[in-house]
Amino acid sequence: MDTFISHASKNAAQAIRVRETLEANGLTVWIDQAQIALGALLKNQLQTAIQDCRTLVLLWSKAAAKSRWVTAEILAAFHRQRFIVPCVLDDTPLPVFLAQALYLKVGRGKGDWMERLCKAVRESPNAANPLPPRMSSKTGELRQAINQIAGEQAAVTNALLVSDTATASANQRVANRKMADAEKRWPFEIMVLILGGYHLKNAYMVKHWAAMQAGRAPADPLLLDAEQRFFEALLVDPNEYSALNGVGSILILERELEAAEFFVLRAIALAKVAGINYGAADHDLKLIQSYK
Repeated sequence: MDTFISHASKNAAQAIRVRETLEANGLTVWIDQAQIALGALLKNQLQTAIQDCRTLVLLWSKAAAKSRWVTAEILAAFHRQRFIVPCVLDDTPLPVFLAQALYLKVGRGKGDWMERLCKAVRESPNAANPLPPRMSSKTGELRQAINQIAGEQAAVTNALLVSDTATASANQRVANRKMADAEKRWPFEIMVLILGGYHLKNAYMVKHWAAMQAGRAPADPLLLDAEQRFFEALLVDPNEYSALNGVGSILILERELEAAEFFVLRAIALAKVAGINYGAADHDLKLIQSYK
């Protein structure tokens, strides 16, 4: 098909209008109306639909920026080499990795945006959007903080692996202080954001370890908060494999195995390109496959 329309449920009326415009101009459209009914990210139906469409029309808005479904669809399209056509509905800034892309302002009345949208879908390349260069640098102090936090997080998970919850809790308290300090000092640093996601995941596991071992891991806002940090990092750099695997590890706990497998496989593939043997991601993939 020509395009997949990704939108927040609050923007359903605009999405239908865009679909009608595209179809009236002879284009074939798949519109995502399944997110509420399915209640899960990237079910096979959605992954197949994105794979079978040449482009993704993104209806971006304040509601879309808060939607985990929209973010998952953006990332699925990018990693399946599908071009994203951004269409803005309000003044919400586009994701950072799309900030330099040409976009369309969807208006209320008829206008040239309709013609431009049809042209954009027809003429989009058969490839993912090019990424802007990452222009950042880490001071020695920041690198030291990242290494210390990563070490504390590893100590938490290692203690949990032998069911030593007392030691895990103590290490988590130490990590709490260091994480809070890093987030205050370097709030825009991607790796600090990613470590924040893993920190929240560890907090969940420390809190619910006994229930997890009994196969009764409960729902908890900690998981969605962790996922949001990983997603925020990926909307800056969708190729950040530690954030991709972070999303996958959260989705395992939420039993969303199809979406978890998608993110973990991409993490492994990108780490391999970077020459990294990503043992944690390999472990997560085996876990997913055993559950499936």
